[in-house]
Amino acid sequence: MELQDAINQRHSIRQFTDKPVEKKMITKIVELAQRAPSWVNSQPWQVYCAMGDTLQEIKNAYRDQDIAGNQGNSDLPVMSREDWAPQTQDNMKQWRHGIVHHFANFDEAHEKMTNASNTLYDSPVILYITIPKASPDWSIFDAGLFAENIMLAATAYGLGTIPTYNSVRFPAILHQTLDVPDDERFIVGISLGYSADTTINIYHSERRPVNEILHFNQRERL
Repeated sequence: MELQDAINQRHSIRQFTDKPVEKKMITKIVELAQRAPSWVNSQPWQVYCAMGDTLQEIKNAYRDQDIAGNQGNSDLPVMSREDWAPQTQDNMKQWRHGIVHHFANFDEAHEKMTNASNTLYDSPVILYITIPKASPDWSIFDAGLFAENIMLAATAYGLGTIPTYNSVRFPAILHQTLDVPDDERFIVGISLGYSADTTINIYHSERRPVNEILHFNQRERL
């Protein structure tokens, strides 16, 4: 698959089949992703692959937290959408509008999206990306480049992905279950697997016109 095709075809998958993903395939994807650039080649990332009984243990623990009414506390801080910049708020509103109209009605959209999120999308694999706590904010940027490479490589191999905050809401559970050292912090979890043939997976979010985000600045010499 050409790079341009992988970029255009990649979109968030919110329902996976139970078809297992071979460890050999996961290794190929992560190995490709390692070509991502980083500050002075620091390569701050680690990847913890949860699958099988380990992943089910995480899902069960998350469900128990949800039943108890616990919201979670991710290592990366979050903020209310009302505090975001106006343009980003508009983008999120357009996304929600598109999702709702992708289903028969608001209630169906809310039910499908909520159930998918609460079950961590029934994915057979989640790749948890961490960086050292002793690292600058630039390492978060580096981890983002690495994560994008993972998703593009997965797309090229015929797999679906979705990067989520929801998967890293309870870092204490992840540290214990995945045996992650205390000096690492969780950046994101990427659900990985084969896309299910369902309505929720057909939706492709829109992007703003390029002329609204690309600003040329070229002064002519007199």
